[in-house]
Amino acid sequence: MSSHSLPISSLLALFFLFVLTRVPTILSVDDPRYSTCRETLTCGSVSNISYPFWGLNRLSYCGQPGFELRCENDVAEIMMNENTLRVLDIDPERQILKVAREDYWNGYCPTKFINTSINYDHFNYGSNLRNLTLFYGCNLPTTPTFTVFTNCSINNTLTDMSYATRNMLVDTRYSTCRGIVVVPVYEAAAKDLEVNPMTIQAALRGGFELQWKADNDECRRCRDSDGVCGYNQISNSFTCFCSDKPSETTCLPPTEGTF
Repeated sequence: MSSHSLPISSLLALFFLFVLTRVPTILSVDDPRYSTCRETLTCGSVSNISYPFWGLNRLSYCGQPGFELRCENDVAEIMMNENTLRVLDIDPERQILKVAREDYWNGYCPTKFINTSINYDHFNYGSNLRNLTLFYGCNLPTTPTFTVFTNCSINNTLTDMSYATRNMLVDTRYSTCRGIVVVPVYEAAAKDLEVNPMTIQAALRGGFELQWKADNDECRRCRDSDGVCGYNQISNSFTCFCSDKPSETTCLPPTEGTF
């Protein structure tokens, strides 16, 4: 053995010293919020859902208030005021949420007359939409403006139903209506309804788009630094969960040791 050779035990010690100093994250314990929020949410046909949405396996600090999703019978739903909206699709790049009224999914004779309303703090209506106005119990004549479509049995009471695909002005004739409900539909669906009343269920099921507002640039910078986007419920602000601890902006790269 050469006088300059190191014994095996010394070589092993140097190797372990290298591992511990050069790759310190190997022995670090992940922040549980980092691990939890790395998980995506899946419900039925809607999958890989992440920030700003939360629900199920994604705890509330993984997303923003107002973005909770529920999963009912493999159907993703979001509550907005009195409306339960069925989630049809999510486009994270365009920040578009495609939804439909759950109470109009299987018919157009609801048990309650509730106008469509959204949370404007977090969402705006998308483009290429038109209001479909549904009139119940108004006894309105068929005109170029109104289409008398059918009768509905609502809470065991037979009620006539008519609709209009153009915005309506307030009129004293409507004071006798049992209910008036406005539901957004796509422009193309509204045009189809003007010539074919039988497409009304397809128009309602086709839904409408909402565009959400939620720190997209901050989240992108966080993800680029290997962080996970989340929400600080104490300061009510965006936070970036890193493997060791949260950061307000981005995660710092691991510190490399030297020897």
